[in-house]
Amino acid sequence: MTNQEYAKEIIQAIYTQLGGSKFTAMTGAKLSYSINSKNQPVLHCKLPTDIQTNNNINLVLITYNIGLDVYEYTFINSRITDTEKRIIKQIDEVYADNLIPYFEQETGLYCYL
Repeated sequence: MTNQEYAKEIIQAIYTQLGGSKFTAMTGAKLSYSINSKNQPVLHCKLPTDIQTNNNINLVLITYNIGLDVYEYTFINSRITDTEKRIIKQIDEVYADNLIPYFEQETGLYCYL
């Protein structure tokens, strides 16, 4: 299995843990993924501009740490021009069962009804 195929599987698992199609219906997020410099899969959740979120967060990155079997959340307001201030909050070592609570707490959006 190639790195790209493995990354796709991990991203699909993260999407399922967030609620799958219910998550995209509730948040309006546009999803994409990449592989970072540490060879870890990263799910990009770009939130719509017409919804209000806490701290005007409009991009959420969820990185899977393969070695530790945990996730890392990065909440970003990409409208801020100062790149050092774009990152609103970063949370390390998030377990799968905490993906939804952290997303809802930091963005103010619900993942499902």
